[in-house]
Amino acid sequence: MKAVDLSRYFEVSERTIYRDIDSLNRAGIPIVSLPGQEGGYELMDGFKLDKKYLTLDELLSIQWALKSIEKATGFEDINELISKINQLIDSVPTQDKNIQLQISHSNNSSQHIQTIYKSIQNCSVIKIRYVDHKGNETERDIESMGIFLKDYHWYTWAYCLLRNELRVFKLTRIIETYNTNRYFTRRPYTIEDIYEKENGKSGSSIRPFTVCLQFSREMRAHVLDNFQKDEIVNNPNGTIIVKKNYYTIDKAMTQIISFGNKVRIIYPKEVIQKFIKCLDDIKKLYKD
Repeated sequence: MKAVDLSRYFEVSERTIYRDIDSLNRAGIPIVSLPGQEGGYELMDGFKLDKKYLTLDELLSIQWALKSIEKATGFEDINELISKINQLIDSVPTQDKNIQLQISHSNNSSQHIQTIYKSIQNCSVIKIRYVDHKGNETERDIESMGIFLKDYHWYTWAYCLLRNELRVFKLTRIIETYNTNRYFTRRPYTIEDIYEKENGKSGSSIRPFTVCLQFSREMRAHVLDNFQKDEIVNNPNGTIIVKKNYYTIDKAMTQIISFGNKVRIIYPKEVIQKFIKCLDDIKKLYKD
């Protein structure tokens, strides 16, 4: 098959196909590239996917993840995939495995996932009523491109026809979804474009700024839960310094305020001032 045909089949860009083919080759799966007008990619003759490429623990992890997603979404077509994974697992005792993957979800999220999943399959435009992080409700038409799970929350990334750009929508904030009976041609974007946009690498003028935070020894577990290893410095006196890059003050504030009085902002001054103003606003709520 040619790369262009694979990209149409999987509804991704050709550059994604090239990258995935390279990853498969590095994983030891022999994919032959045939040049010329009649050329393309094919698996080497006689090759069969051997379970040696995945360990038992890896297969069990995939199995448990699929079962959890099936429970959260209600996707019946996952059953066939689970059956295929089961066939790769040796008949060895696994009842002593105490690993479980549990995904909490609301009924609304499950309903929205199924609606959005169908819209992705059919390339159909859907209308959503959505509440943004400031509490404002908007109605917008979106071209859904994918669904993903991050930090125990479901999201869809889509092209928003109201904003005319790629956006990420948290499913718990979607109030309603409507079918529009309109269809779209999938745009040449991948999930990597969303990550680049979030990290300020999409050519925008947004640049990261560093916030330095100081935590006490008792907050070590929370620090490890919320920050990367290269962002953390442990001082000899037991205090912990964290230097983290943010792209908006609002995002920085959302995380910092969750630590309450267990964190001290060292710099920058703008974030300190914003934090103090936030505390003053909270005090006003309880003025009486």
